Amino acid sequence: MNDFNHPAAGTTSLGTSRLIGLDVTRAVALIGVVVMNYHGNLNDQYIGTDFWHRVFNVYSGVLSTRFAATFVFVAGIGTALLSRKAYENHQDVNKLRLRLIRRGALLLFGGYFLDHAWPGTILFYYGAYFILSAMFIMWKSRSILLVAIATAITATVVSSWEVNQAHQGYSTHWLHPRNIHSVKDLFLRIFIDYTHPVFPWLAFFCLGIVFGRNLEAVRESWRRITTACFVVLALCYALTTILNIQDLRSNPVVQVTTSMQPFTRGLFYTLTSVAIAIISFLVISQIADKYQQNALVVHLQRSGQVTLSLYLLHVLAYYALVKWSHSITATGLDTALIFAGVFWLFAITIASWWQHHFGQGPAERLYRVIGG
Repeated sequence: MNDFNHPAAGTTSLGTSRLIGLDVTRAVALIGVVVMNYHGNLNDQYIGTDFWHRVFNVYSGVLSTRFAATFVFVAGIGTALLSRKAYENHQDVNKLRLRLIRRGALLLFGGYFLDHAWPGTILFYYGAYFILSAMFIMWKSRSILLVAIATAITATVVSSWEVNQAHQGYSTHWLHPRNIHSVKDLFLRIFIDYTHPVFPWLAFFCLGIVFGRNLEAVRESWRRITTACFVVLALCYALTTILNIQDLRSNPVVQVTTSMQPFTRGLFYTLTSVAIAIISFLVISQIADKYQQNALVVHLQRSGQVTLSLYLLHVLAYYALVKWSHSITATGLDTALIFAGVFWLFAITIASWWQHHFGQGPAERLYRVIGG
């Protein structure tokens, strides 16, 4: 390797070899994030009731937030790999926690300012996940699973309480501050409100940590795990259908608990999103491992190492082509899909070239310098 010939596999910040499945899954998830973001910002989600508009609806569609959830799950796996040495040897624990806090603080504050231009950016919440993980990163996997379960249940309880309050005529607008003007607003925005709050999104991150600690066992049992996830999906959808037929979802608590809409934060939403994230990671990893010499897989592998730069680039591309030059206007779902597709073809090309010649992306390099 030299300054202009970085291998596709590369190494992590700890000097260990990168996992091809992790990078490719991250790249594929970002494709979906770009599609949903462009569609959500370009088009009115209440226009169009055909099958494809329902699928791509950013508030209620089956694809809504699923790609982002996969991204958070993969981030948890990466965090587990980052902390493996400290966790197994109980060395440099404080250094690890400080690194997580520094990285989290950078994403939190950077995401806060980016949110003014790109409302709902996940970077803000990523920062919160990293900061919180510094507290429990050395816990046993069983304890972290309990954190995930408690997070999912808390989200369901809060949402159920809010719906019940609304049915009784009480206002809950205070739970959703439009802007952050106080510590209370900041707390609500991070843990309860807006696009990717800790309740229940930290559950995806925690489960990723548990998977990352047990990758060898996961590889051996990936078929059984995948089958179990499909069973969870089938059961959630079947039970919801039965409850609808029996008209048993009129109760607010039952409705919220069994809802798979992302902004209800219901238990079934969390379960199905986790199942989809796990299936995606396992299937993509198997394909990537099998065809790791394939040109497309190599390009995705390289792109998966510079996703922070690509995420910021997709925001810049939107502003340049939509907001500033007005080269692209809202004409429907087709425009958003074409825009996202053309962007990704360009992005995967430039990202692969950049990683090959320079290694880390520009945003990743700055992130490592400041965040450690």
